[in-house]
Amino acid sequence: MSDLYEKVCRTVNDRIGPDQTEIKKRKMKRKKEFMDKRKAYRKIEDLIKETEVIYGKDSKEYRKRKKSYDKKKKELEKVEEKYKKESFKRTMKFINMDFEYIEILTFSVFIASLTFILSLIGIVFLNTFLEITMFQVIILGIPTLTVLPAFTMFVTAYYPELLEKRMKADCIGEVPETINFMTMSMRINPSLHRAVVFAAENAKEPISSGLKKISWDVYMREEVSLEESFLNFAMEWGEWNENLKRSLYAIRSAILEQTDEGFKNALKRANDIVIEGTKQEVEDFAKSLQTPTTILFAIGVLLPLVVGAMLPMVALGGLDISGMTAEKTEYASTVSLPIVVLFMNVIFPLGAFLYSYHIIGRRPGMRKPVNVQENRSKPIHILISTILLVSIGLIISLFYTSLQSSIPLPFFFLILVPISYYCVSTSYKEKKERKRISKMEEQFPDALFQLGSRIAEGTSLEKALITTSESLRDTEVSGLFDDISSSLKITRLSIEETLFGDGGMLVDHTSKNIKTTMKTVIKISEKDPEKAGKTIMKIANYKQDLQEMDNELKNMLSKSVEMMKGTILIFAPITMGIISSLYFMLEDVLSNLGGINMISPVAFSSVIGVYLILMVIVITYFTKGIENSLDAVEFKYTFGKTILISITIYAVSLMVGKMMILGI
Repeated sequence: MSDLYEKVCRTVNDRIGPDQTEIKKRKMKRKKEFMDKRKAYRKIEDLIKETEVIYGKDSKEYRKRKKSYDKKKKELEKVEEKYKKESFKRTMKFINMDFEYIEILTFSVFIASLTFILSLIGIVFLNTFLEITMFQVIILGIPTLTVLPAFTMFVTAYYPELLEKRMKADCIGEVPETINFMTMSMRINPSLHRAVVFAAENAKEPISSGLKKISWDVYMREEVSLEESFLNFAMEWGEWNENLKRSLYAIRSAILEQTDEGFKNALKRANDIVIEGTKQEVEDFAKSLQTPTTILFAIGVLLPLVVGAMLPMVALGGLDISGMTAEKTEYASTVSLPIVVLFMNVIFPLGAFLYSYHIIGRRPGMRKPVNVQENRSKPIHILISTILLVSIGLIISLFYTSLQSSIPLPFFFLILVPISYYCVSTSYKEKKERKRISKMEEQFPDALFQLGSRIAEGTSLEKALITTSESLRDTEVSGLFDDISSSLKITRLSIEETLFGDGGMLVDHTSKNIKTTMKTVIKISEKDPEKAGKTIMKIANYKQDLQEMDNELKNMLSKSVEMMKGTILIFAPITMGIISSLYFMLEDVLSNLGGINMISPVAFSSVIGVYLILMVIVITYFTKGIENSLDAVEFKYTFGKTILISITIYAVSLMVGKMMILGI
């Protein structure tokens, strides 16, 4: 999303934005304004100091000039922010974009103008081809042509700051692992420079770039020493992440310790600070989820259901919510289809999605699921499967037609079954492989502890791997250790070459956690066996702490979304099916009265079905975003299963309701 924003923004500014000469002129103008205000401020500052000396602070003259002084100070601060744009520059630096403020403003105005034009075209189209009344044009036109462009302009201009907040929230979960990388490196070699480089190589963005900049600033002579650059990094990132700052300070203090015990305690303190701090932040977020989840449930599920339930009642009462009709002797056109579509298929789902996006943006990131190679099914396989499923859908459609059914459900299945199949089939193997790797990572701390204990007893790393593998039979991690042991016996290479040389077993391994830890284990094992073994056991304990924290926090967050899952899977489809069946009953009852231009029940049930599909997308996005940090594989797999269950329950509820109400 950020790449698309940057690309489109750059394109728009290249076409219609100000050139660099104009930008420089604006900067010079703001600079001149700032210098003038600062000159005026300093002048009155000297004057008020003089007044204080001559008349004292309690004098009338001092109070009068103090008001003028305060006014000039506020004006200077306002102009200074306009000139320097320090917060905007920090935002651009953090999200790694290179835009001037005027370029973002130009882009947002362009998007707002485009929204206005498209909205106007849409209203003209509705008025011309769908024959909606002038009253509806006014009702739709005023908010569409005013609120919508203003909203898009605000979102476009605010997006960099929004992206910064989301990236910072996402970084929270990466901080414990980053500190872990640094402390592991320090245990091998008590060098701050090596620790920074090691963490930068293995951490994720944007932390990785921030750590690389520590060394880069020293090389470029922007900082006097690595220690000073390191502390500046801690101060800069500590403005929004106090836990990271305190942990970095603890790592820096470890270098200054005179004893080995003090050194180890400082590193342990760094790990403890970041784990407890991260746990507290996610706990606070989990507690704060109750109100946003309730609001999302209300505006995304309950309110649309209430509106949907009211529409048949409106038709029954003969109320006119679509404007005056031409023939007053006939019943009013009770409900306009474009209005229903606008609210049920656009406004409600869009509102729910934007609010979900806002909630997820506040979610502190945790360790994300491992990335595995995406399963790409062969095109011929997808083509044959799609043809088969479409054929089944056509047979179902013909069967319903033979029963003279006016329910549009076969067409939903015709579209959704292939989509569901595609989503599940293209994510199933990837999800299965991810589950295997995740299981391996869960078992890894125990294996690492056993490995460390055997090395501490004087066993070589190669033999320790074999004995550890034998004691962990029938586990995923034992399979990995078995493969390593077999490779060592066959190739006769060193363990480092076996794992990380050309074509090494762990070079392309999916789990970065296992790769990085094994690199550390190899380096540590080169030292005194007893000391190395104890160090490896400490790393294992820390890995276990991270894992327990991760599982505990995921459980806390999952409790807040179970209601949403149950609603969109069962409650909402049943309710929507009953509402749609009521509309068929109303058509049967009111058709005998004549003159009533109500929406076709087929069209109404189609609108409700589309709404259900959109809400499954939104709720799946929300629940998986809360649980798995917006993971695409989990979203595809869950959506593929959920959508078929929901639409099937809707179909059954609609058909059963129709048979019970109409007696057919």
